[in-house]
Amino acid sequence: MAKMNLGRLNNLYKDADAADREVFAEMRSNVLLIAGLHYSKANRNTLESRAREHSNLTEQQKLRLTKNHIHKIHKRYVQAVLSFASGITISPQMDGDMQDQKAADLNLAVWQDGKYRYKLKEQIRKWAGDFCGIGEVALKLFWDPNDGALLGYGQATHPATGEPQFEDDGSPVADEKQPVFQGKMVFERLFGFNLLRDPAAKDMLDSAYTISRKMTPTSWLKQKYKDQPEKLKFITQDHNDEFIVFDASRMGYERSKNHTMVKEIFWRPCSEYPEGYFAIWTSGGVLEEGVLPFGIYPIIWKGFDENPSSPRATSLVKQARPYQAEINRASSQMAMHQITISDDKILYQKGAQVTSGALLPGVRGIAYQGKEPSILAGREGGQYLNYILAQIEELYKVLDVDELDIEKNGQLEPFALLFRAARQKQKFSIYSEKFEEFLVEVVKTFLELAKKYYPDDMLIPAIGAKEYVNMAEFRSTVPLNYQIHVEAMDDTLESKFGKQISIQHMLQYAGPQLTRDDIGKLARNLPFANGEEIFDDLTMDYDNAKNDMLALERGEFPQPQQDDEHTYIIKKLSRRMKQPDFRYLKPQIKQLYAVKKQIHEQMQAAVEQKIIDAKNEYIPADGPMIACDMYVENPTDPKAAPKRARIPQRAIDWLIEKLKAQGADLAKLESMNQGSLGEMADMILKNRGAGQPGQGAPPPQGSGQARPMLGATG
Repeated sequence: MAKMNLGRLNNLYKDADAADREVFAEMRSNVLLIAGLHYSKANRNTLESRAREHSNLTEQQKLRLTKNHIHKIHKRYVQAVLSFASGITISPQMDGDMQDQKAADLNLAVWQDGKYRYKLKEQIRKWAGDFCGIGEVALKLFWDPNDGALLGYGQATHPATGEPQFEDDGSPVADEKQPVFQGKMVFERLFGFNLLRDPAAKDMLDSAYTISRKMTPTSWLKQKYKDQPEKLKFITQDHNDEFIVFDASRMGYERSKNHTMVKEIFWRPCSEYPEGYFAIWTSGGVLEEGVLPFGIYPIIWKGFDENPSSPRATSLVKQARPYQAEINRASSQMAMHQITISDDKILYQKGAQVTSGALLPGVRGIAYQGKEPSILAGREGGQYLNYILAQIEELYKVLDVDELDIEKNGQLEPFALLFRAARQKQKFSIYSEKFEEFLVEVVKTFLELAKKYYPDDMLIPAIGAKEYVNMAEFRSTVPLNYQIHVEAMDDTLESKFGKQISIQHMLQYAGPQLTRDDIGKLARNLPFANGEEIFDDLTMDYDNAKNDMLALERGEFPQPQQDDEHTYIIKKLSRRMKQPDFRYLKPQIKQLYAVKKQIHEQMQAAVEQKIIDAKNEYIPADGPMIACDMYVENPTDPKAAPKRARIPQRAIDWLIEKLKAQGADLAKLESMNQGSLGEMADMILKNRGAGQPGQGAPPPQGSGQARPMLGATG
């Protein structure tokens, strides 16, 4: 592919900057208004021009009060967006597919680790602020191999020969000028006024390319390209130039020295660039260019309020701006009246004299000569108050802020909380769904990059050491749209209460019919008591069976163990073999399923055989004789009346223990399907016919106090 032409890049940048110049100015003014800087020089004309036209006051006499409701409304919107679009969860595309379930679990674990590793909660708050305030939220997500934890240094080479150098003990000599890093995922925040698009695009998501611009310290760029003199001159060329940079803290723009304007352009995969393309350049030359790594487009964008006639979006400030300007104007006018004519004034006739009178305890007197003076009451500007309050009320109604207010009725009933949360989310669904879509794209891009770049030493802590055997499941995940899908998750307090109540009802009414594994899986989903170690014993058999089945799906054969829960594994294997998609698996995998099921059935049959063998064991006959509520005939006199049976205590204890063991196994067998029971019964009969130990042989003669129990003693 031909090298990118600098002239073409500069022309693309110039055209893209001119297309949305007015939009960029409005976005920058939004930042100032949210910060309360309403009367900066950049915005003075828009906020005061009409008020000053009808005023005779000079610039120094003009009062300019700021009652910043925009800041409060912006904060409420951000809170609502974060409340209704609070997180992301990953669920399998096919709920019944074992591979999809495991792939979803692994991808979710990697995303949760990324949220903690890169402190994304703070980033998400900033993204929500840009979404509501600037009107657009944008992000550049990429992998930086020269960042992250320091792993070591490269091997030093001889300066003359270039051969590797070694220590006396044979270890390589470290070159501290060649640090080796683990790598890091970078979430670069882009402001809407620094993100440019194709002027011909009708929608930002359909733009053939996007351009981002940023000011980068020249010293940092020179350090990065210190070994590339042909690129170093592109940086030093701009070193003495000054750039106008927007700075909200300084209420406008400032000149920035010792910085270089770096521009980055990214083409989406298209007919001209099938794998996408990127270029990074300054006004002097191109620093980097090439195809997009793995074809992953790094720019993610979402708008707050889209306009049909423009691909750019606007924020809530656009609707609030005229109301806020009028509130500030009326408040300033009200304050002006308080300053000029607020105090009471004494009016007396010209020529009359007003002097201080006698002072009495608690009384101040005034003496006058001539006509009695009168008092002119001051003005506090109350004539503007109702107008200001009406403007504030209309502002909050226009922006639906009253719909975001929490009802202060003291209602704490859980179902009332759930109903209120659902109602508020429905009214605010437009903006929350948009921000959810943005987060979904962030997670998808993050996982695609993690599959390609994450080394094993980063992936293992993310998914857990016990999932090491399933690492291939994560790396071989097919495109997310086909196997797993990312969906927005409600993680509000009300939704957690709803989940808690639902699971509690299931455990309350269906608990006796649930197995330990079912209860463990429900307990894992409790929002306020979720802990892997707490319920690990309840889901131990489920986890083992799932890992074995995943290995079978990969073509591996996990060897059955004697201490496996054979009946549970047989049930899981039988269910999987009856699923509709099982027939489409490879013949080798289907054969592995059949072999594993057969082996577990043989092992379970051996366990049942041991129970049958217990019938031929010798029964202890010592201990005191205990009368039982059972009557037996007298063997010596069949015509005599039956007598109560008397049985040795040790024999009863032995019988109870055997019945318990046999009863527990029978309960497990009742949960299995009839086909598996029939196969196991055939195996037991075959084992008995083959002369298993303890079968078909006469019982050995006992000794001591143990002897065969031939019958009850009357």
